[in-house]
Amino acid sequence: MAITRGDVTDALLSLGIKEGSTVLVHADAIVAAQFPPMPKRQRLDLLIAAIEAAIGSSGTLVIPTFSYSFTKGQAFDVLGTPSAVGIISEHFRALPDVCRTADPIFSFACQGPRAKELCAIQIRECFGPESVFAALHHWNAYIVDLGCSMTRGGTFVHYVETAYGVDYRYKKEFSGTVILPNKQKYECSVVYNVRDLKRKSEADLRRLQQRLTADKTLQSVDVGRSRIMAVAAGNLFDTAWRMLDEDQTSLIAEGASVYNGRINFS
Repeated sequence: MAITRGDVTDALLSLGIKEGSTVLVHADAIVAAQFPPMPKRQRLDLLIAAIEAAIGSSGTLVIPTFSYSFTKGQAFDVLGTPSAVGIISEHFRALPDVCRTADPIFSFACQGPRAKELCAIQIRECFGPESVFAALHHWNAYIVDLGCSMTRGGTFVHYVETAYGVDYRYKKEFSGTVILPNKQKYECSVVYNVRDLKRKSEADLRRLQQRLTADKTLQSVDVGRSRIMAVAAGNLFDTAWRMLDEDQTSLIAEGASVYNGRINFS
Protein backbone atom coordinates (compact mmCIF):
# COMPACT_ATOMS: atom_id res chain seq x y z
CA MET A 1 0.00 0.00 0.00
CA ALA A 2 1.35 3.42 -0.98
CA ILE A 3 1.87 6.14 1.60
CA THR A 4 1.48 9.89 1.22
CA ARG A 5 3.55 12.90 2.22
CA GLY A 6 0.91 13.62 4.83
CA ASP A 7 1.38 10.17 6.37
CA VAL A 8 5.06 10.90 7.01
CA THR A 9 4.37 14.41 8.34
CA ASP A 10 1.62 13.16 10.65
CA ALA A 11 3.90 10.42 11.94
CA LEU A 12 6.63 12.92 12.79
CA LEU A 13 4.14 15.18 14.56
CA SER A 14 2.85 12.22 16.58
CA LEU A 15 6.41 11.66 17.84
CA GLY A 16 6.58 15.14 19.35
CA ILE A 17 8.27 16.98 16.52
CA LYS A 18 6.67 20.35 15.92
CA GLU A 19 7.09 23.64 14.15
CA GLY A 20 10.45 25.16 15.00
CA SER A 21 12.11 21.87 15.93
CA THR A 22 15.71 21.16 15.01
CA VAL A 23 15.91 17.59 13.71
CA LEU A 24 18.84 15.36 12.82
CA VAL A 25 17.40 12.84 10.39
CA HIS A 26 18.93 9.51 9.38
CA ALA A 27 16.75 8.34 6.50
CA ASP A 28 16.47 5.17 4.44
CA ALA A 29 15.18 5.32 0.86
CA ILE A 30 12.74 2.51 1.69
CA VAL A 31 10.39 5.18 3.03
CA ALA A 32 10.44 7.19 -0.21
CA ALA A 33 10.01 3.98 -2.20
CA GLN A 34 6.54 3.58 -0.69
CA PHE A 35 5.17 6.75 -2.28
CA PRO A 36 2.97 6.26 -5.36
CA PRO A 37 4.82 5.57 -8.65
CA MET A 38 6.81 8.62 -9.79
CA PRO A 39 10.39 9.45 -10.80
CA LYS A 40 12.94 8.76 -8.04
CA ARG A 41 13.89 12.43 -7.70
CA GLN A 42 10.27 13.36 -7.05
CA ARG A 43 10.01 10.67 -4.36
CA LEU A 44 13.07 12.10 -2.59
CA ASP A 45 11.70 15.64 -2.87
CA LEU A 46 8.40 14.45 -1.42
CA LEU A 47 10.10 12.84 1.58
CA ILE A 48 12.10 15.98 2.35
CA ALA A 49 8.96 18.07 1.93
CA ALA A 50 7.18 15.82 4.45
CA ILE A 51 9.87 16.53 7.05
CA GLU A 52 9.85 20.25 6.26
CA ALA A 53 6.08 20.33 6.71
CA ALA A 54 6.48 18.96 10.24
CA ILE A 55 9.15 21.45 11.39
CA GLY A 56 7.91 24.46 9.40
CA SER A 57 9.96 27.38 8.12
CA SER A 58 11.25 28.07 11.64
CA GLY A 59 12.65 24.55 11.99
CA THR A 60 16.11 23.34 11.00
CA LEU A 61 16.70 20.09 9.12
CA VAL A 62 20.10 18.40 9.46
CA ILE A 63 21.02 15.31 7.44
CA PRO A 64 24.37 13.47 7.58
CA THR A 65 26.51 13.74 4.45
CA PHE A 66 29.49 11.84 5.81
CA SER A 67 32.30 11.44 3.27
CA TYR A 68 35.15 10.08 5.45
CA SER A 69 37.46 11.98 3.05
CA PHE A 70 40.49 12.48 5.29
CA THR A 71 40.38 8.87 6.47
CA LYS A 72 40.76 7.86 2.81
CA GLY A 73 43.57 10.32 2.11
CA GLN A 74 41.31 12.49 -0.04
CA ALA A 75 40.68 16.22 -0.14
CA PHE A 76 37.26 17.36 1.05
CA ASP A 77 35.36 19.69 -1.29
CA VAL A 78 32.47 21.15 0.71
CA LEU A 79 30.38 21.64 -2.43
CA GLY A 80 31.60 18.83 -4.62
CA THR A 81 32.44 15.78 -2.50
CA PRO A 82 29.45 13.43 -2.60
CA SER A 83 27.87 11.93 0.48
CA ALA A 84 28.82 8.34 1.18
CA VAL A 85 25.73 7.58 3.26
CA GLY A 86 22.82 7.15 0.88
CA ILE A 87 20.79 8.67 -1.91
CA ILE A 88 18.54 10.80 0.33
CA SER A 89 21.61 12.33 1.92
CA GLU A 90 23.21 13.05 -1.46
CA HIS A 91 19.99 14.44 -2.90
CA PHE A 92 19.45 16.81 0.03
CA ARG A 93 23.10 17.94 -0.04
CA ALA A 94 22.75 19.12 -3.64
CA LEU A 95 19.62 21.23 -3.14
CA PRO A 96 20.18 24.96 -3.76
CA ASP A 97 19.02 26.23 -0.34
CA VAL A 98 21.14 23.77 1.66
CA CYS A 99 24.57 24.45 3.16
CA ARG A 100 27.12 21.90 4.33
CA THR A 101 29.44 21.81 7.29
CA ALA A 102 33.18 21.65 6.58
CA ASP A 103 33.97 18.52 8.60
CA PRO A 104 36.14 16.45 6.20
CA ILE A 105 34.99 13.21 7.83
CA PHE A 106 31.50 13.71 9.32
CA SER A 107 29.85 16.56 7.44
CA PHE A 108 26.16 17.51 7.59
CA ALA A 109 23.82 19.21 5.14
CA CYS A 110 21.68 21.82 6.87
CA GLN A 111 18.61 23.86 5.99
CA GLY A 112 16.75 26.37 8.12
CA PRO A 113 17.41 29.23 10.56
CA ARG A 114 20.25 27.44 12.39
CA ALA A 115 21.95 26.13 9.24
CA LYS A 116 24.48 28.95 8.90
CA GLU A 117 25.45 28.67 12.55
CA LEU A 118 26.11 24.95 12.17
CA CYS A 119 28.06 25.46 8.95
CA ALA A 120 30.22 28.12 10.61
CA ILE A 121 31.54 25.65 13.20
CA GLN A 122 35.27 25.08 12.75
CA ILE A 123 35.69 21.39 13.35
CA ARG A 124 38.82 20.39 15.25
CA GLU A 125 37.41 17.21 16.75
CA CYS A 126 34.60 15.30 15.02
CA PHE A 127 32.82 14.32 18.24
CA GLY A 128 34.28 17.03 20.45
CA PRO A 129 32.73 19.77 22.60
CA GLU A 130 32.74 22.23 19.69
CA SER A 131 31.24 19.95 17.06
CA VAL A 132 27.88 19.79 15.31
CA PHE A 133 26.94 16.96 17.66
CA ALA A 134 27.61 19.23 20.65
CA ALA A 135 25.43 21.98 19.15
CA LEU A 136 22.58 19.52 18.57
CA HIS A 137 22.94 18.36 22.16
CA HIS A 138 22.89 21.97 23.43
CA TRP A 139 19.71 22.67 21.46
CA ASN A 140 18.17 19.33 22.51
CA ALA A 141 17.45 18.53 18.88
CA TYR A 142 15.36 15.54 17.90
CA ILE A 143 17.27 12.59 16.50
CA VAL A 144 15.07 10.81 14.00
CA ASP A 145 15.60 7.40 12.43
CA LEU A 146 13.39 7.37 9.37
CA GLY A 147 13.05 3.78 8.24
CA CYS A 148 16.45 2.71 9.58
CA SER A 149 17.72 1.12 12.76
CA MET A 150 19.12 3.04 15.70
CA THR A 151 22.53 1.44 15.10
CA ARG A 152 22.66 3.01 11.66
CA GLY A 153 21.43 6.34 12.99
CA GLY A 154 23.46 6.18 16.16
CA THR A 155 26.43 8.38 15.26
CA PHE A 156 25.41 10.77 18.04
CA VAL A 157 26.34 7.99 20.47
CA HIS A 158 30.00 8.43 19.45
CA TYR A 159 29.75 11.97 20.78
CA VAL A 160 28.55 10.53 24.11
CA GLU A 161 31.36 7.96 24.11
CA THR A 162 33.93 10.68 23.44
CA ALA A 163 32.63 12.89 26.24
CA TYR A 164 32.59 9.90 28.60
CA GLY A 165 36.07 8.71 27.61
CA VAL A 166 35.35 5.05 26.85
CA ASP A 167 38.38 2.77 26.69
CA TYR A 168 37.45 1.12 23.39
CA ARG A 169 38.00 4.30 21.38
CA TYR A 170 41.08 6.45 21.01
CA LYS A 171 41.78 9.80 19.38
CA LYS A 172 43.56 9.80 16.04
CA GLU A 173 44.47 12.83 13.94
CA PHE A 174 43.77 13.01 10.20
CA SER A 175 45.10 15.75 7.91
CA GLY A 176 44.34 16.98 4.43
CA THR A 177 42.94 19.72 2.23
CA VAL A 178 39.52 21.34 2.55
CA ILE A 179 38.08 23.19 -0.44
CA LEU A 180 35.54 25.82 0.58
CA PRO A 181 32.47 26.81 -1.47
CA ASN A 182 34.38 29.90 -2.70
CA LYS A 183 37.09 27.50 -3.98
CA GLN A 184 39.65 28.64 -1.42
CA LYS A 185 41.77 25.77 -0.09
CA TYR A 186 43.36 25.27 3.28
CA GLU A 187 45.24 22.52 5.07
CA CYS A 188 43.93 21.29 8.40
CA SER A 189 43.88 18.41 10.84
CA VAL A 190 40.89 16.94 12.66
CA VAL A 191 40.72 14.48 15.53
CA TYR A 192 38.48 11.45 15.12
CA ASN A 193 37.80 9.21 18.11
CA VAL A 194 38.24 5.90 16.28
CA ARG A 195 37.33 2.51 17.67
CA ASP A 196 39.79 -0.15 18.81
CA LEU A 197 39.67 -2.80 16.09
CA LYS A 198 41.25 -5.38 18.39
CA ARG A 199 38.01 -5.46 20.36
CA LYS A 200 34.40 -6.12 19.36
CA SER A 201 33.89 -2.38 19.39
CA GLU A 202 31.32 -1.99 16.62
CA ALA A 203 28.15 -0.26 17.77
CA ASP A 204 25.33 -2.42 19.08
CA LEU A 205 22.59 -0.14 20.33
CA ARG A 206 19.86 -2.68 20.96
CA ARG A 207 20.17 -2.32 24.72
CA LEU A 208 20.09 1.45 24.40
CA GLN A 209 16.98 1.29 22.24
CA GLN A 210 15.32 -1.03 24.73
CA ARG A 211 16.15 1.29 27.65
CA LEU A 212 14.92 4.40 25.83
CA THR A 213 11.71 2.62 24.88
CA ALA A 214 11.13 1.43 28.44
CA ASP A 215 11.70 4.97 29.71
CA LYS A 216 9.24 6.25 27.08
CA THR A 217 11.79 8.76 25.81
CA LEU A 218 12.12 6.99 22.46
CA GLN A 219 8.87 7.17 20.52
CA SER A 220 8.13 5.14 17.42
CA VAL A 221 5.38 4.77 14.86
CA ASP A 222 4.97 2.63 11.76
CA VAL A 223 4.33 4.22 8.37
CA GLY A 224 3.60 1.67 5.69
CA ARG A 225 6.36 -0.94 5.92
CA SER A 226 8.72 1.42 7.74
CA ARG A 227 9.23 2.47 11.33
CA ILE A 228 10.03 6.03 12.35
CA MET A 229 11.73 6.61 15.71
CA ALA A 230 12.53 9.88 17.48
CA VAL A 231 14.33 10.80 20.69
CA ALA A 232 15.50 14.13 22.09
CA ALA A 233 19.29 14.50 22.08
CA GLY A 234 19.37 15.26 25.80
CA ASN A 235 17.49 12.08 26.68
CA LEU A 236 19.72 10.00 24.42
CA PHE A 237 22.88 11.52 25.92
CA ASP A 238 21.76 11.07 29.53
CA THR A 239 20.56 7.49 29.05
CA ALA A 240 23.67 6.40 27.16
CA TRP A 241 25.84 8.01 29.85
CA ARG A 242 24.01 6.13 32.63
CA MET A 243 24.44 2.88 30.72
CA LEU A 244 28.17 3.50 30.38
CA ASP A 245 28.29 4.09 34.13
CA GLU A 246 26.70 0.67 34.61
CA ASP A 247 28.77 -1.12 31.97
CA GLN A 248 31.30 0.54 29.67
CA THR A 249 30.62 -2.07 26.98
CA SER A 250 26.85 -1.54 26.98
CA LEU A 251 26.84 0.22 23.58
CA ILE A 252 29.09 -2.16 21.62
CA ALA A 253 29.05 -5.74 20.39
CA GLU A 254 31.49 -6.83 23.09
CA GLY A 255 28.93 -6.06 25.76
CA ALA A 256 25.86 -7.13 23.81
CA SER A 257 27.19 -10.68 23.50
CA VAL A 258 26.96 -11.04 27.29
CA TYR A 259 23.24 -10.25 27.07
CA ASN A 260 22.53 -12.47 24.08
CA GLY A 261 19.05 -13.89 24.38
CA ARG A 262 17.96 -11.36 26.98
CA ILE A 263 17.43 -8.42 24.64
CA ASN A 264 13.85 -7.95 23.56
CA PHE A 265 14.50 -6.18 20.26
CA SER A 266 11.48 -5.52 18.09
